[in-house]
Amino acid sequence: MKKIILSGLFLGGVLSTSALVHLPAQFVVQYAPLPNQLSLAGVEGTIWQGSAQQVVWNGQNFGQLNWQLSPSQLFTAKLEAKVRFGRGSDIQLQGRGVVGYALNGPYAENVLASMPVASLLEVAPSLPVPLELNGQVELSLRSYSYAAPFCQAAEGSLVWNTDVIGSPLADLATGPIVAQFNCQESKIDVSVEQNSDQVVSNASVTLESNRNYVATAWFKPQSEFPTELAQQLKWLPNQADSEGKFPFTYRGRL
Repeated sequence: MKKIILSGLFLGGVLSTSALVHLPAQFVVQYAPLPNQLSLAGVEGTIWQGSAQQVVWNGQNFGQLNWQLSPSQLFTAKLEAKVRFGRGSDIQLQGRGVVGYALNGPYAENVLASMPVASLLEVAPSLPVPLELNGQVELSLRSYSYAAPFCQAAEGSLVWNTDVIGSPLADLATGPIVAQFNCQESKIDVSVEQNSDQVVSNASVTLESNRNYVATAWFKPQSEFPTELAQQLKWLPNQADSEGKFPFTYRGRL
């Protein structure tokens, strides 16, 4: 009798595990309490490895999503998946990486994402001056763990791959603009660098957990700085220092 009971429990466990492993993702999506702003179409595969042909948030199509859950992370009380997203996105946002949820909140690792500047401008606030911007923005998020209001810890970089910024007066050759950022207990520090034959610039930004920020920046015209722009420098509130750098300081609250 004991053998029969043990065999039954074992068989039941095998069948339950098999059913869970092969549980269709479409079935889960159909009955899951998804936010009203989110809709998934063309869901295929299982909850462990599957895809959605179209992810729509607030009416915006973010394209295809593929995922592969990591079963081993379940033993450490984490739900973790490798994801690839963005193919067919209306805003041409594409990327890949590892995302997960632990007991202390969501996290991400080795996330790479990119989108054209033109697409970013469509969803960003209007610029105060008419500038012609182009190129590609690329995010490399090496690590991120969430804690209110921003992050417990984070580290990464943001690169704007561009050559020229156009203005009504003249085009300014900038080359790539690189920002490095890190976060500790929702204090975010950002450093930005840029260097070309026309101009060199640098900026540092600190955002505190109370949403107050301080930004210091400078730029230094080089030998090939456009004459049309050089004639306008006299109108700047801060003139060049002894090293030829034009400094700026901003303080405010988000």
